[in-house]
Amino acid sequence: MDTAIYLGIGAAAGLVMGMLGVGGGVLIITGLLLVAHFPQKLAQGTTLLIVAAPISLLAAYRYYKAGNVDIQAGLLIMAAFAVCTYLGAMLAVRIPAPYLRRALGVVLVAMGIKLVLS
Repeated sequence: MDTAIYLGIGAAAGLVMGMLGVGGGVLIITGLLLVAHFPQKLAQGTTLLIVAAPISLLAAYRYYKAGNVDIQAGLLIMAAFAVCTYLGAMLAVRIPAPYLRRALGVVLVAMGIKLVLS
């Protein structure tokens, strides 16, 4: 049963990430929390493992071949992203899970509102 759930979460996240360029991590963590019933911190750590792996390289290569990748911007953002995800993880392991879950909800709602109103 768990295998089917995990494959479903991965498939949904992969399709959205490949089509929109975003949302993979958001869908993965949400799926792990709400469908697979992972505890908050386990969902966060597992999502980081998935997103940090070169999962999206094939999709990025397809976009690159079509002239739709800015290598310089991508590398700079990747460097800052790598450092800040480590710093964020250092903070997150010290914060109680209910606060992290609420923070995730606030971020998702704020991003949704921004997208709808822009």
